[in-house]
Amino acid sequence: MSEILVAYFSATGITEKLAKKIANVVDGDLHEIHPEIPYSAADLDWMNKNSRSSVEMNDKLFRPAIANKLESTENIKILILAFPI
Repeated sequence: MSEILVAYFSATGITEKLAKKIANVVDGDLHEIHPEIPYSAADLDWMNKNSRSSVEMNDKLFRPAIANKLESTENIKILILAFPI
């Protein structure tokens, strides 16, 4: 395992493309973050103030549970986190 990890969450694939490019440039490992409850298209409708993504963005205390947590992070010296904004 590399000492550089590029961890990313990508709902539509755009952030995934960026994370893969970054990992390639820095010669790092990739880790895709998966939410316990996958997002539907309706969940991602940022124009709907009641959609899951809108509610999560507006409530800083709410963060979805992660389904695939890393088993070990002791060898990681640099973490690059990519996520949609």
